Amino acid sequence: MEIRRFLTLVAALLLGVGVYAQSFTEQELKLTIVKEPARDARDTMQLAGTLTMPTKVRGKVPAVILITGSGAQNRDEELMGHRPFKVIAEYLSARGYAVLRCDDRGVGGSTGDMAHATTLDFANDVEHQLMYLQSPRANLNIDPKRIYLFGHSEGATVAAIVAAGRASTLNPVAGVAMLGGAGVDGKTLLLQQNKALFRLRGVADSLIERRLACMQELFNVCDTLFLGKDADTVKTLNLAFRPLFKKHSEGLTKEQKQQIGLTSGECYGWALTVATPWMCTFLTLNPADYIAKMRCPLLALGGEMDCQVPTEENFEAIADVCQRNNIPYDVTLLAGINHLGQMCETGSVDEYASLGQAPDDMVLETLVNWLDSIAKPSKRTKR
Repeated sequence: MEIRRFLTLVAALLLGVGVYAQSFTEQELKLTIVKEPARDARDTMQLAGTLTMPTKVRGKVPAVILITGSGAQNRDEELMGHRPFKVIAEYLSARGYAVLRCDDRGVGGSTGDMAHATTLDFANDVEHQLMYLQSPRANLNIDPKRIYLFGHSEGATVAAIVAAGRASTLNPVAGVAMLGGAGVDGKTLLLQQNKALFRLRGVADSLIERRLACMQELFNVCDTLFLGKDADTVKTLNLAFRPLFKKHSEGLTKEQKQQIGLTSGECYGWALTVATPWMCTFLTLNPADYIAKMRCPLLALGGEMDCQVPTEENFEAIADVCQRNNIPYDVTLLAGINHLGQMCETGSVDEYASLGQAPDDMVLETLVNWLDSIAKPSKRTKR
């Protein structure tokens, strides 16, 4: 009898898996983006992606575009053994949403130049994805007026930029959801991030303050240097940064300098990073400027244990700009969740590989409940 019950249970579980697996289909696609005016082949690039479509759904379906965080990411936002965007896409499509996720330019099956790309370039890439889903030529069973953007980390800023640009068009973005999204400019975010990460490592507050003071002066120098035409060279920046590193590391031991990154090697690393087009844009870009221009609902999800985009400070900034501009919003603090959306112990990046599913079911359920509330009002009414 016990064996029979066991086999019945296994059969039920397998049936459930089968239903889930057959509740959506996957389609590989490539989108061509042409930079105008196109002079040669270098002005044309392709984005490779996966479109998951729900099955057994009547009428046109709502859609979600997933937008990756900073760095070169594939369509699954694969990191340390996790594929969070694959998890999100399959979860949403099994619940009635079409989901598009693409490799970043220059990554995986996508062409294009990642090394010289900025957040604004990524926003342009997402705009083309949006146009594709809304185009009648694509022959997709998607409702062009119910397309939502989900951005993780830097992807949240990209989502706000696209939504702001679409606010007054015939087919605006229907809603924006963020996970670990910032509400402050890049300089402020880096200061917040460094403070949180060094505290997590147990570094003394007095040393952290030295680090932050040095960073603030670096940013001030950048504001001045970027006014000149020769300021984008690593050599110029390194020479300008050296006195600041020397000033703020005065009296520290070699170990203390290494502990808070006030070494000559770190100085040169800052010069290399700040000289890149991406960082030049990131330092001055403020997501709040774009959120203010949005005219669609916003969901901001933040992990209580997020040390990369500290939730409290950024929630405050996001809520403030939404209130001042009459934007419908919901900020949801997720207990025990880190920047990758995992249930964690400390929030440290070092934990990511050893932790469970990214993102956690808590994140997925909160996201789909919010989407259902605005994308499927009839479903909400019946409850």
